[in-house]
Amino acid sequence: MSERDDERPLSEDVDLEAWDAAPPPRDFSERVVERIRAERSDGQGAAPKGRRFGSRATAVVIAASLAASVALAFRSPAPARGSAIARDRIELTMGSRARVVLEPGAELAWDGDDVVQSRGDVFYRVEPGARFRVKTPAGVIEVKGTCFGVRVAEMQKRDIKVAAAGAGAAALVLLGVYEGKVALSHDGQRAELGAGEAATFGGGRVERQSLADGQKAFDAKVAARGDEPLEAANQNLVNQVTDYKKRLEALSAQKVELEGKLSSTERALAAAQADGSAPRVKHDFDLSQDDWKELAKDGTVKARTPCIKPEGWAPSAEQLQRLGLAPDDAATLKTAYAQSNERIWAALRPLCAQAVNSAEVAEKLGPSTCQHLVLDVEGAKDGDATNEAMRLVGEIRSGARPMPGPGEKLHPVAKMFLAVTHEPKAFEDELARAFGPEEAHRIAYSDELCMSRSTWGRGPRKGK
Repeated sequence: MSERDDERPLSEDVDLEAWDAAPPPRDFSERVVERIRAERSDGQGAAPKGRRFGSRATAVVIAASLAASVALAFRSPAPARGSAIARDRIELTMGSRARVVLEPGAELAWDGDDVVQSRGDVFYRVEPGARFRVKTPAGVIEVKGTCFGVRVAEMQKRDIKVAAAGAGAAALVLLGVYEGKVALSHDGQRAELGAGEAATFGGGRVERQSLADGQKAFDAKVAARGDEPLEAANQNLVNQVTDYKKRLEALSAQKVELEGKLSSTERALAAAQADGSAPRVKHDFDLSQDDWKELAKDGTVKARTPCIKPEGWAPSAEQLQRLGLAPDDAATLKTAYAQSNERIWAALRPLCAQAVNSAEVAEKLGPSTCQHLVLDVEGAKDGDATNEAMRLVGEIRSGARPMPGPGEKLHPVAKMFLAVTHEPKAFEDELARAFGPEEAHRIAYSDELCMSRSTWGRGPRKGK
């Protein structure tokens, strides 16, 4: 066997394409695993949960394996473009230069030498050549030939909701370099890393460290961020509840004042009607289809519903006397109020839970607060759709549009106001079982009952 004493490429003397690679020894994988375990036991301690690409020995083994795989794969060129989502650990060849290992949950897509890694943990080995680029949610990584790993911390659904509400949860990425040099750019900043270095970037910051320290810092940040969105969401709900309570207190004070003025005016009107000096008028909330046609023009919704109290409501002896009812009728009215409250809350509870993303919080808020909350939350999401939902309610109540069928998809605000505007009729029907239709109508619109009066307006359609 002669020695080669010149610097000519080996390929000029040997036909590498005809050289069949020898299979590895039968105990090759066991020896590699034992070697890694031995290195970990030499003072490094137990590895934390999740794959850590901070071990250079592991990286060298993976790189060597990938190099052999790339050499054997030259006879069947890899696709120039594609995408992959890893359910288990998988190895892929991308184009003619890159070989990658995707850990479970990783996702990427490539087109030539441009890769988009949206989430997960990926190890790259790139053969020397032109620029090779990996785009992540937090920045861009560029190489010309090297071994490196990229981990993208995926945002959870609750993080995205909080970010949309203003809490701002940026993507977080860890870059670890094993061979060669790698450049990264993030938020106007650019950094170059060499072998043995790592960088964590996201949220406008780039932090350079060693591979081992970078991995530990990244894991700590990901763990800490897991609690931040929930805390921010809870604080946001606390602030909303406080605001709604303050607004309701102000409205309650106005309501007491207006009810006093209304009572005085109604007594004066009743006296005038009794002596024939004034005609009898229909109650302002006793709405006909013609009334609803006018309300629908500017997206106004009105409703007068039995008041909701934790202990329920029943008329006093004086109120029964003014209503012209017997003492035993108090129980009938109390039952009708309880059933009305149940119907209203059954319709509002799921809509409120959806708005605050918590059934428990919805129960604490109650029906009155939830009406305002659902309208405010949906209006903030899409004001035009919310306005149109309110106009739809008026058009349905006026008979211009048919009542939606069972299971038909409706905007949450439309669902809420269809239930609220139906309740006056449902309450009157409940009374009619005991008193008859005409007497039930008189009682239902009497000012002796405890009633909540509400009017919402969103304005006419644009261009109308």
